[in-house]
Amino acid sequence: MEDLDNKFIDFYKEVGKAVGVCDPILMGIFARLYIEPDEISMEDLAEKSGYSLASISNSVKMLSGIVPINRIRKPGSKRLFLKMDKDFLSVIQAHVAKQEAVLKVTKDRIPDLIKEYKDHAKSQKDKEKLKCLEGYYRQVVVLETATKDFMAAFDKVKE
Repeated sequence: MEDLDNKFIDFYKEVGKAVGVCDPILMGIFARLYIEPDEISMEDLAEKSGYSLASISNSVKMLSGIVPINRIRKPGSKRLFLKMDKDFLSVIQAHVAKQEAVLKVTKDRIPDLIKEYKDHAKSQKDKEKLKCLEGYYRQVVVLETATKDFMAAFDKVKE
């Protein structure tokens, strides 16, 4: 089975390259955590992957900002165990929630900035900055609509 696991890990390293994540260690750790049905100790993860504990620790820190990774301490053991949440719908929902927070801040603050730029833009460069800001705001509004449609589609899948 280890050969099949390694094929999956190689697949995910290729996926990482395709989406611009060129760090094979990061993608290897992601794939290894994803393919493991149970929790795995940091030491076992290091042994199976061939990476150092420091590399594992750094990769897990980076991945934790992207996907939920549970850190588990077992009574009587000093070892740290890891288990990744494999429900991609919940992972996507968590990312969308973060994006919605960004959208809210943008919609709350950018209109006032646009108004200030309009009130103070005198030079051609200032007017170009205003156009950039207005374009950004329009794109955010489009993104907000697209995000709502995207999540509505996921809600249908969950039903």
